Amino acid sequence: MTLPLQDKFFISTRPEGSSEELISLLNYEGATVLQLPLIEIKPTQITEKEKLYFTIPKQFQWIVFTSPNGVKFFFETLKEQTGSYELPEEIQFAVIGSKTKNILQEYGYKASFINPGLTAEDFSEPFLQHIKTGGTWPKILLPLGNLARTVIQDHLKDVAQCIRLNVYETVAPQQLDVNIIQRVRENKYDMILFTSPSGIQNFLKAYPEASKENIRMACIGPVTSREAKINGFYPLVTAQNSSAKGIVDSILNYYISEL
Repeated sequence: MTLPLQDKFFISTRPEGSSEELISLLNYEGATVLQLPLIEIKPTQITEKEKLYFTIPKQFQWIVFTSPNGVKFFFETLKEQTGSYELPEEIQFAVIGSKTKNILQEYGYKASFINPGLTAEDFSEPFLQHIKTGGTWPKILLPLGNLARTVIQDHLKDVAQCIRLNVYETVAPQQLDVNIIQRVRENKYDMILFTSPSGIQNFLKAYPEASKENIRMACIGPVTSREAKINGFYPLVTAQNSSAKGIVDSILNYYISEL
């Protein structure tokens, strides 16, 4: 039996070590996946003032995690500053998505508020309604990446005090696989998969002469797709569910519709 994506070549631009689920799902459908990490995630250097967020955590009623990276880098910085992963019992946690929830549990904590959506927009209004029922003006810590948008802070500004803390930063890798870039130049691929706006930007830096109308790409969600369009690309696929499964399902639907 021929699999839906048999003999197709996809290029994942996710950070190194972050493509396992995506590769597994595409392989299951018969595809070959090459990895071209276009972003690198690393911890930020926190200021003396920001160290107090770790050493005096009782000042916060909530910590909101929007991604697994936020959880990992927050707790690793906490351990670096205090020697342990321990936080006061009264602090509540809110998370976006099941993956973030699961990573939080690995550090020994359970989320009090879990939004099933996968974007800041999905999260903001339900969480606003949730904290409004408490009748207080909570102080909320938001451990984020340096490129994260301000959607949550903006949405909650009238009901809470939000403190943003950049615990990781997204940078372009020092080196790229020139063989995969050459494969793109020679049109020996089916789709390039982008999962962040910074991946789009770094692709342009790596391949500035790209013929944008000819680049076949799939984007993990509307935010990445919007960045692609701003830069002159025409995504073939935009996953409405911003996850590895979401983008693979959308790719499958695209090829089925082409039959």
